[in-house]
Amino acid sequence: MPDWAIWIVIAVVALAVEATTTAFFTVYFGVAAAVVALLAAVGVPVEAQILSFGVLSVGGLVLTRPWLLRIAGDRSPTIATGVDAMPGRIGVVTSPIGELDSGLVKVHGETWTARSYFDRERIPEGARVEVVEIRGVTALVIPAPADRDELPAPEES
Repeated sequence: MPDWAIWIVIAVVALAVEATTTAFFTVYFGVAAAVVALLAAVGVPVEAQILSFGVLSVGGLVLTRPWLLRIAGDRSPTIATGVDAMPGRIGVVTSPIGELDSGLVKVHGETWTARSYFDRERIPEGARVEVVEIRGVTALVIPAPADRDELPAPEES
């Protein structure tokens, strides 16, 4: 198999790996291998091919990856999921929350152990509450403002 064909195989494999991940890492090796395939096709010696591959891949990685990640990171919205999405959710108390006792709240179909965010505040069964934070497996809640139905719209940046 000619040298240039080997470099093409390396390039295709590296770029295929990059296409299936979000690492933005193997693309440097794929592009470097494609450039070295061109060098091999014009008759550059094997030693120079290997040196060129190392310089192009590592050099490109070191020189451009931090900058490209910074650009990509600034435009990637972060979407809260799971427990991180709970603060701000509205729920209903299904078992009263006592002054110093836990109760139960139902938020989006899930039942959570709940305590009042403010000590010594009782919240009766049936009251609407807003989740302030999650500590472990316990939701800390406050009575929901009457004009709030659900989370506020996310801010555009």
